[in-house]
Amino acid sequence: MKQSNQLIKYYDIQREQMRQLIIEKCKTVNQRTAICTMTLERCNMQFSFLESTLPILKELSMYRKILDDMERFACDDKAITAEMAQGYEDWCLQITELLEHGAISNQNYLSHWQLQLLPGLIEKLGVFFTSGTPPYWDDIEVSLIGVWLLFMYETVHKYPNPKNFNYYVFIRSRHPDIEAIGKERDELRAKLSQSVSYRDAYDTISATYRNECEKYMDEAAAEHKRLKAEYRPLAPKDLVLTMRELERIRADVQFITTENPTEEDIQQRLQYYRTLDIASEETDTSTAANGNGI
Repeated sequence: MKQSNQLIKYYDIQREQMRQLIIEKCKTVNQRTAICTMTLERCNMQFSFLESTLPILKELSMYRKILDDMERFACDDKAITAEMAQGYEDWCLQITELLEHGAISNQNYLSHWQLQLLPGLIEKLGVFFTSGTPPYWDDIEVSLIGVWLLFMYETVHKYPNPKNFNYYVFIRSRHPDIEAIGKERDELRAKLSQSVSYRDAYDTISATYRNECEKYMDEAAAEHKRLKAEYRPLAPKDLVLTMRELERIRADVQFITTENPTEEDIQQRLQYYRTLDIASEETDTSTAANGNGI
């Protein structure tokens, strides 16, 4: 869905205000690193989902190692070496190659928004990791990666435009049996991109997938009709999750710059964020905002 000018303006203003807040309040490398690491921790649950969904990503699993290294840098002043940074960059490049060569392909038929936003997420992380090693990373920009992630989720996926409604994606999201067939089909598509020997198996599972989906086409058509009848353009007030992430960054800046936290306090906050699903409407951010219970 193409975002409205009103939403883009809102996003640009909020992003710039947050960027200026970090610049003005976080005067030291350690403070900026802590804010940056907190944001990266909050993306952990999204990568955990990606790895559990796509076995090929699990084989390349590295995100939690990156978080561990960042925590040591933020809390124990353990340096991020050029070799470590090169490893992070290589990880991003490997995933990018998988995307470009079709191993993770045909994004329109992937039923989860995390998979569809993977290219943008990896691109942003790749730019961050190639900007040098701490203290030369652009940690202020990557501190806003969660805001980008949730803005894209809410404007493109959480409140879909009926014009972009995909019957197959809807059916997969509602029926676990179809989702299981779809996952098998996705895996075979990835193998097919590397070897034509999987052509027959892929064609067979594709035919099964289409036939099984046909059983639910009326249900998908009804949902499409409902979405068209109820659709209204999004307004900034609808971006609840995006605004929550902005609030978390503000709370983090206050925590780091005014509450004089110990290394143990920072570590506890980081561990809490690592288990936080920022895309869940049920997420309670009050504890993160006031620093209690983390």
